Amino acid sequence: MTEGKIIKGIGGFYYVETAEAVYECKAKGSFRNMKLSPLVGDNVEISVNINAENRIEKILSRKNELVRPPLANLDQLFIVASLVDPVINTFIIDKLIAVAEYKGIEPVVVLTKTDLSSTYEDYKKIYDSAGFKTILCSNADKSGTEEIKALLSGKVSAFTGNTGVGKSTLLNSVDENLMLKTGETSKKLGRGKHTTRHSELFKVCGGYVADTPGFS
Repeated sequence: MTEGKIIKGIGGFYYVETAEAVYECKAKGSFRNMKLSPLVGDNVEISVNINAENRIEKILSRKNELVRPPLANLDQLFIVASLVDPVINTFIIDKLIAVAEYKGIEPVVVLTKTDLSSTYEDYKKIYDSAGFKTILCSNADKSGTEEIKALLSGKVSAFTGNTGVGKSTLLNSVDENLMLKTGETSKKLGRGKHTTRHSELFKVCGGYVADTPGFS
């Protein structure tokens, strides 16, 4: 038995990072009877088999879990919201803050596209005064990127928010080697096109960060 962390799950296959390597695994069949489903971020025990599929044998205790995005054992939730295109939605920000607090996850509010709007200081003041860390980011000069990098070391973090707000663009600014797919906001629908199809953890700045399917 070998311990590791699930860093990607897609099509019924789970990719588990251990001290030795990353193994492609299937989940043990009895998980279904137990109504358990492995999540990206889970710490697990796996069996590595030469002439058969590697298998997740045990899901270790979780400190928290989310359904959308489907992740476990998060330390931080970066709540990304654009000021324009799409316009900021404070209801979604507040809802995600409430979920994070309830799950014992540290929320961090990230406001993007500050180069396209002059209202960012007003929103920052609101969330700062409520006791939440708020970071301002601009796609034009990548301001705010270094502040985000400093928060990632030694932690498991997720970047989430409404679609089209620039989550993948922001992660590419944090680490350009990621080269995540990005998409323009749909002018007809007024919201972003989905570019991320599954949750996945990436090693960045001494920690793990997740790119996740957008919220609808």
